[in-house]
Amino acid sequence: MTSIKLIKLKQEHFKLLFKWSNLKSVIKNSLKKKNIKYNEHKKWFSKQIKSKNIIKIIYYKKMAIGVIRLEKKNYNYFISYLIIPSHRKKGFAYQALKHILFNKKIKNIKKLVAIVKKDNIPSIKIFSKLKFRQIGKLKDKKLVKFEYII
Repeated sequence: MTSIKLIKLKQEHFKLLFKWSNLKSVIKNSLKKKNIKYNEHKKWFSKQIKSKNIIKIIYYKKMAIGVIRLEKKNYNYFISYLIIPSHRKKGFAYQALKHILFNKKIKNIKKLVAIVKKDNIPSIKIFSKLKFRQIGKLKDKKLVKFEYII
């Protein structure tokens, strides 16, 4: 498989992320389960650009195909990702997550946490394959919580 590149989030990615966040297949697996309004996205994006969160756009053959986010909450980083539908089931999410886990430049991260819908089998398989430990179920067992100690 040709390698992917992870590029730091930039202002030029605003419209792309807005479009992706409102794809039906993305909303289906999202914890929020709703369309994102433009002003809501604008406010969120502006906050993310200034934050210490780690957000990388995933590129394959010079095309943006997804995003991976590490959002700092207390002492943990919550990890989430999105791959556009045309590039799913090709190993890109696994490759991007693996790159994040083993990137020596990402410092001061002790634990990654992922929360996944229990019916999102592809994500559950990816986190399990990457040796994230399932530590419980949440919200009437509709969500699965994983953690990875670095």
